[in-house]
Amino acid sequence: MLPSRPLVPIRGDGRPEIRLGKAGAALDWGMRRTKIVCTLGPASLDPAVIAAMIRAGMDVARLNTSHGTMEEHLGAIRMVRAVAEAEGRPIGVLMDLAGPKLRTGPTRSGLAIDLVQGATVTLTADHVEGTPERFTVEYPHLTDDIGVGEHVLINDGNIELQVESVSRDGLLCRVLVGGPLGPRKGVNFPSSALTLPSLTDEDRLAVRAGVEGQVDFFALSFVRDAHDITRTRALISSLGADTPIIAKIERRQAVANLDSILAEADGAMVARGDLGVELPPEQVPVEQRRIINSASQHMIPVITATQMLESMVDSPRPTRAESSDVANATWDLSDALMLSQETAVGRYPVEAVAMMDRIIRTAEAAALPDHDRPPAVGADDHSYVVALAARRIVESDANMKAIVCFTRSGYTAFLQSKVHPNATIFAVTPVEAVFRRLSLARGVVPLLGPLVDSSEKMLRLVDELLIGGGHLGRGEEVVVVASLPVQARGTTNFLKLHRAGESEGYGS
Repeated sequence: MLPSRPLVPIRGDGRPEIRLGKAGAALDWGMRRTKIVCTLGPASLDPAVIAAMIRAGMDVARLNTSHGTMEEHLGAIRMVRAVAEAEGRPIGVLMDLAGPKLRTGPTRSGLAIDLVQGATVTLTADHVEGTPERFTVEYPHLTDDIGVGEHVLINDGNIELQVESVSRDGLLCRVLVGGPLGPRKGVNFPSSALTLPSLTDEDRLAVRAGVEGQVDFFALSFVRDAHDITRTRALISSLGADTPIIAKIERRQAVANLDSILAEADGAMVARGDLGVELPPEQVPVEQRRIINSASQHMIPVITATQMLESMVDSPRPTRAESSDVANATWDLSDALMLSQETAVGRYPVEAVAMMDRIIRTAEAAALPDHDRPPAVGADDHSYVVALAARRIVESDANMKAIVCFTRSGYTAFLQSKVHPNATIFAVTPVEAVFRRLSLARGVVPLLGPLVDSSEKMLRLVDELLIGGGHLGRGEEVVVVASLPVQARGTTNFLKLHRAGESEGYGS
């Protein structure tokens, strides 16, 4: 029989009984390559729960700005930073911008209205109390952007309409799939080219708050083309920051413009919730794999998200189908997998992280096919060749235990991650923001180290960090990659085979 309560001790107030532990305890860095992103919410916004989630495997904390206030999100950032420092872990913070949300308006008395298949109903931008004959869709360009024959999906596609005519009064639609419609339900126009900006006024305030709180990533909703990324980057730059932008691929337009979007973005998210409304269900797995592959071509990280362990919102165990979903996303080489409601509002936030960790580890332990991919057009060929050479060396020489990257921007480590070596990648950086951002890179263990000014000092630092940190034993060998001169930013052009402990003989 399944247990009826969480698998961790519970205090009298119902919260998990978990104490903050010593820095660096518990998690085995070397075993799991695919990272885990966890959404914070009422179920998890507690230092003890966050600590437990970190120990269970959380690598990145996601803040969903569709809910809560900016003050609450800034408090959550401070909480994550404090707990991560106590735990000795580089936990990234991802601020997910809400974007424009098209919704229906109020209904009469707040009650659901019944839309009957075959009936007609008018959609209007005017504010009215909804009835089965007429209700509001909160979009000022409704009659400008939507044409005859286009489909309207409401409430995650559970209701489907088709536009029969357009007039000043609104859109006259035929109900193809009916059902009860309550107030404030989401609306999608999957085949329409909407003129809404991807950044709302609320998003701009969120970006300002995120820059103030020094979040590590922004996830941009409602992306349609590369211009949405450049406009958001301009806003971030105007605030004196260079925070990476994760493009959420959730619109049909984004799928059509995928390569140009990923060429401009710093990462991608397979946002399967809205994507599953915009596209036929059978098409979503195909596009998921295409997005993951395209992100690898563009050498940027990719997160697979939405309903991965959805049943664990209420159950201490996932379904078999969900376990397979996590495993398949792992085998497709997602950089990270995301938990949403499971950790934000679910009954079992810590168990959901632990379960995802176990499924990923088991999947990664299985034999995988070779995953050589050429770099994207315009990629830095020299850096790619060095990264690929490091992978070939570490996989062909049984004495090689790991790859060590030196990086100031994170580029070398993310690139090394994207050639998918069957070995741990230790990424040494002097920049604390990069240290946290590398929490999203598949197979990468971030390490903070000082900026050094010679290759000899660099190799001594390898020994200091890896032997001193218990990652390597004396005499074990690693492949070291970096840019030379060490202080420069640019092409990865240095590769050396190094035996741990040998740097003691190098000159100062």
